[in-house]
Amino acid sequence: MDAINFYDPRQGEFCFLSNLHPRPLVFAGTKYDTPEHAFQVEKARSPRMKNWLKQAPTPELAAVAGDALTEEETVPDWANICVEAMSAIVRAKFDDAEDLKQRLLATGERKLAEDSPVDGEVARFWGEYQGRGENQLGKILMELRTAYRNEK
Repeated sequence: MDAINFYDPRQGEFCFLSNLHPRPLVFAGTKYDTPEHAFQVEKARSPRMKNWLKQAPTPELAAVAGDALTEEETVPDWANICVEAMSAIVRAKFDDAEDLKQRLLATGERKLAEDSPVDGEVARFWGEYQGRGENQLGKILMELRTAYRNEK
């Protein structure tokens, strides 16, 4: 069975799997334009930066700005809590959208992988580059898919 590789948040059958896909969600009582906005807000330490990231005009801009945060601007222990934060945000995205939940379930047992066209530490942590990487986002999506199946 072929893997489902996704990257482009606006085109393609599986664009909805991307955190940059333009679908609003509510996380921790706050409405965000995309999961990427929510994730970057969680990463930032100062209220001023959180507000800026929440209002970033695009998810790509929120991601670039969030990735550029210094250690002092990032919440303590972020490297150890980022996967847990991403899992909660992705869960909120799909819990809020029955159509997306059904599309996720329709992926069956196929491997889900964010297939980045660029190499880099962040790309290889959350996804894969040329088939290599930790694919943490893909793992989160596959675990969520299994959890939804088990809830039925």
